[in-house]
Amino acid sequence: MGDIVQFVAQVGFPIAVATWLLVKLQVSLDNFATAARDLAGKIEVHTSQCAKCQDIRQHIQSGV
Repeated sequence: MGDIVQFVAQVGFPIAVATWLLVKLQVSLDNFATAARDLAGKIEVHTSQCAKCQDIRQHIQSGV
């Protein structure tokens, strides 16, 4: 039992730090995903309104 307590005492801080970093990273990834979806929507709106963009899009879709 003493070995387990000593082991937890030795690795407890790194585990806590790693857990905290993973939680913070998840929040950042969620924010990034939201920003990417917003940007994709704005690009879609722009390309649907811009004649030059529509020409380029048709060219790309035709595979030429």
